[in-house]
Amino acid sequence: MHAEHELRAILRAWILRTNGELGASELRDDTPILETGIITSLDAMELILLLEDLRGAPIDVQQLDPAALRTIDSMYRAFFAHSGGGHVA
Repeated sequence: MHAEHELRAILRAWILRTNGELGASELRDDTPILETGIITSLDAMELILLLEDLRGAPIDVQQLDPAALRTIDSMYRAFFAHSGGGHVA
């Protein structure tokens, strides 16, 4: 299992690589990534696959609250934080 800072770094790197135009200083952990167009809804499926790989468990997309994918902060809370226990927020 990855430490919190490692998970956040992996997510940040994936978002920056996927976007290809955003500078690292422009992406904070509270930056909305879908609603600002940083990633597209098509990219969101690849993001879900990454999240599944990182947490070692599938995500039930039928039960997924889209708000869980809003920011790096929300992804960490929904899928990795001890209090969230990996549920779908």
